[in-house]
Amino acid sequence: MDVRFNEVSTTPMSNTSRIVGGHETSIKEHPYQASMLFSFKDFTGYCSGFIINEDYVLTAAHCVYDATPSSTVLRVGSTFRDNGTIVPVAELTSHPDYNKIQYDSDVAVVRTEYAIVFSETVQPIRLPPLGRQVVADTCVVVAGWGKTVHGEQSFSIALREVKIPVVSNFKCFLSYFYTLTKNEFCAGNFYSGGMGACQGDSGSAAVQDGMAVGIVSYARGCAPPLSPNVFADIAAESIRTFIYNETGL
Repeated sequence: MDVRFNEVSTTPMSNTSRIVGGHETSIKEHPYQASMLFSFKDFTGYCSGFIINEDYVLTAAHCVYDATPSSTVLRVGSTFRDNGTIVPVAELTSHPDYNKIQYDSDVAVVRTEYAIVFSETVQPIRLPPLGRQVVADTCVVVAGWGKTVHGEQSFSIALREVKIPVVSNFKCFLSYFYTLTKNEFCAGNFYSGGMGACQGDSGSAAVQDGMAVGIVSYARGCAPPLSPNVFADIAAESIRTFIYNETGL
């Protein structure tokens, strides 16, 4: 089963979660990182996002599906998911072509109520130019507070990161031939698994060369063999154009 990496529960959430196979890190190493809590009548969900300027944060569209600004708590500036500065949310805008079945165009823009104040632990991350290729066998770094094991309550209070190789489109297609689109790429240890994103990591940035090149979207389980993570490709024409039209970046 393919799973989107937002953490959803019908019971009160444990207060932390983490990356699979990575290690603890600091918000100073990832000052663009934001945590997002979505509270509804019957469930609570956790995702991540990343700051792109003083007014906007990017995340996955499936994270904000059915969410409202008033049900969203956005935090920045802390290594710990439930700490940091709360930034009120003014608007949530998903890509118009987002497909909740296929997960295509899984990107959303979060506009803040007021300007985010930058500091040593709060900084924007650059975006790639239109059409930039994420090349197979190069690496991306993903940070987040997602689970360490699929389906288990295995948590850490601190931000974690993992470095994983980009998987060729051919291998990625073998794993996800019925869902993979031109707006996505894959990364992970294809044959051995064991490292990648998990529930709670949705919306985190895949970072390469100091740029956010992808957005954590979905996978089959949490880093098993032959099931790499799938990312929305920020440089893909449809996604990059959407971001520019919404933010001017």
